[in-house]
Amino acid sequence: MLRQQHLLLLEMPQDPQFLVDFEEEKLYHVTCKTVAKRVLFTSDDNKNFFLKRYKNFLLHFADTFAYNLLKNHVHLIIKTKTAEEITNHLLKTEELTPTQQRFLNGTCSFHELIEQQFHRLFISYSLAFNKQQNLHGHLFNRPFRRTEIEDLGHFIKACVYIHANNHRHGFKNDFTKYKWSSYQAIIGNKPTDIKRNEILYWFGGIKNFIELHEALAADLYNWDWED
Repeated sequence: MLRQQHLLLLEMPQDPQFLVDFEEEKLYHVTCKTVAKRVLFTSDDNKNFFLKRYKNFLLHFADTFAYNLLKNHVHLIIKTKTAEEITNHLLKTEELTPTQQRFLNGTCSFHELIEQQFHRLFISYSLAFNKQQNLHGHLFNRPFRRTEIEDLGHFIKACVYIHANNHRHGFKNDFTKYKWSSYQAIIGNKPTDIKRNEILYWFGGIKNFIELHEALAADLYNWDWED
């Protein structure tokens, strides 16, 4: 019965505004939730593994602007690359998936390709996590949510919402010191795959980035946004 409930949850209808199609060079807020609020990470090793898998499956398909790894879900801001960039990468890749081959042949849409890369990430992580925890069944809810970020104001609020999301889920620690979000990578100077320069430019510099996070995060509980 429990497994049947999980399957039903996977197929529950979603609001269309959370299921937009991926297009070239557009920004998206992506949310990956677990089925029935299952625990997604039990250790720092799990989080490191997820980030490595994410890089493996998405690095050549989208740029990353923000992320936060939470107990039972993940938030991301990505900007999809151009079809030309992705094609050039795939042409240099030795082993292609059927979806990637169809994309090169012109029988697979841009959206389908990006969506499939996320599915590969979820499957890869789920198999490893379930094996480690001696668990079975689905881990991630489907379809995963994605909304287009349409302007600068939306981008700034989405960044703050993602970085400060810990507060909405009972974290007591200062979100600016949380190890498993992109906040520290953005204000720091260590090498990172996060698009640090672009983010700080859009925020008007590091000082504004920090101050806007502090100001907007204080009102986070009143935001009418999804978790």
